[in-house]
Amino acid sequence: MIPEIDSYDGVKEELKFFTTSGVRVKLLISLNREKMTVDQLRSEFGYRTSTILPVIAELKSKDLIYQEDRYYCVTPFGKLISAKLIDFIETLHMFRTQEKFWKNHGSCTIPELFFRNIGSLVRSHIVEDTPADLLATHRHFIKLLEGCNVINGVSPFLHPDFPDTFKMFIEHKAVVRLVVTSPVLALMRERHSEVLQHVGDMSNFSLRVIEENVGVAFTVTENILSLGFFRPDGTYDYNTDLVSEDPAAIEWGTELFEYYWRRSVDVTPPD
Repeated sequence: MIPEIDSYDGVKEELKFFTTSGVRVKLLISLNREKMTVDQLRSEFGYRTSTILPVIAELKSKDLIYQEDRYYCVTPFGKLISAKLIDFIETLHMFRTQEKFWKNHGSCTIPELFFRNIGSLVRSHIVEDTPADLLATHRHFIKLLEGCNVINGVSPFLHPDFPDTFKMFIEHKAVVRLVVTSPVLALMRERHSEVLQHVGDMSNFSLRVIEENVGVAFTVTENILSLGFFRPDGTYDYNTDLVSEDPAAIEWGTELFEYYWRRSVDVTPPD
């Protein structure tokens, strides 16, 4: 049997415990944030005491909460459960509010470990072009990079503006590290050799090449993550980016960059 189905069979009653009662979920999440009395819970949600007390008894029976004088608090185990519950809820909410983006892009090309932690992107928003402004996404991307001290990027395609754009940031002393695919490196050498020669010896610039297919393009700085994907038909979507300034998303993006950095090698001058 598939291991995940075995796991489901072992916890389906626990799943039912939460999914069949919004009151349980709301109380546990609230108590995970701060200890509260019954009166505070009643005021917060508008539930009757007769509704709250049985749910509190159920949560206590599962060792998810405990009582301290008049207050109810989560146990260490309850904090673990509520953290995963919150992650699940917020990730589903992200997929619902950004449904068009996630349905129309090949996000499954993200490495498995990072795909599993996709909930790190819940505090993000979509930037996209409009019929009246076909360069809105690109212009917004450049604006995001202004003033950044660290710029790390992975790209499986070559945008004609990128070499000169990154040259400008390198000249302004930003520390820039880029990972590109072999076809992109070949195009850079063919079309932008002068830029490569200009920045190649600068100590704040590093360029690496990766010898594998990369299905995601992104840039992460100390302030932002900007992420783009290919469409299901294999063409890259220049018109839409997912952008986040949330620390969790930036950490996720930084770790994803380091993953590709470790799998790449330094670019050597052509013979």
